[in-house]
Amino acid sequence: MKKTVYLIIVLFTIIFVLSGCLVKDKIDSDYYFNNKKVLFDNAHSQTAGNADWTITGGFSDFADDIKNYGATVKQWGNDEYGSNQRDDDNRITYDILSQYDMYVIPEPNIPFTKNEQDAIIRYIENGGSVFFIADHIGADRNNDGWDAVEIFNGFLKETHTIESKERYSDDFVGRLGFRFREKQYSEDPITKIIKHEITEGVKETGAWAGTLEYIMDEKNIKAVIYYKRDTWGAYVIAGQYGNGKFVAIGDSSPIDDGTGTSGDKLYDGYSYGNDRILMLNIIKWLID
Repeated sequence: MKKTVYLIIVLFTIIFVLSGCLVKDKIDSDYYFNNKKVLFDNAHSQTAGNADWTITGGFSDFADDIKNYGATVKQWGNDEYGSNQRDDDNRITYDILSQYDMYVIPEPNIPFTKNEQDAIIRYIENGGSVFFIADHIGADRNNDGWDAVEIFNGFLKETHTIESKERYSDDFVGRLGFRFREKQYSEDPITKIIKHEITEGVKETGAWAGTLEYIMDEKNIKAVIYYKRDTWGAYVIAGQYGNGKFVAIGDSSPIDDGTGTSGDKLYDGYSYGNDRILMLNIIKWLID
């Protein structure tokens, strides 16, 4: 009897190990970004306060995954430190962006200039891809009066009505057909997931003090992950504009791997649920 039980345990152990290998092989075979070039923004105070949203800090596992699957990963700008930092990096331009297949913007903390906004919109329109990573309203980490929601929207809180299809002269992402809502939401797990290339293999993710998006252009933008509460709305959206594509997510936490400058309060959201698969799916969809 003991021998039989032992053999059963051994058999289940072998099955468990092999299934893990199969899952890993599936992940490995699904992603290959050969000769693609990805640029991360680090010129808009991505290291302000407790943030460390860089390819050598809290987003390093994400960046390493992209590199390990064959892409070249670079960042624009240098690390800045301190709660009242003022980033002095050179502005992003269309000429710079046009050298890359994809541009990742991790939770900015200083506004993009009008010329930078125009360059990003033009880049997408002409076939580029952008990943917009926001956070909750009020996450002003360098105390300059602007948070990521306001920076991406292009205007300060309560300047305009977010839930309106009217286009404003100072719209930034509104020109693409959506805006980030001036709200704060937390939910885990998030399991209201719509079938899409981005959500293949994704059963759950989370938001820890994030926001959501208001979709203006429902023809070209689809919500692929929703908060479970019907009154909240979209957490991750995927859209097309001109010849290019973009994805927006309402929280930086799912990309954060918990590493960064000593003293920063960082958490490993990248290994939570299916966040790693979700992020790799986003990259694959954007640069295919």
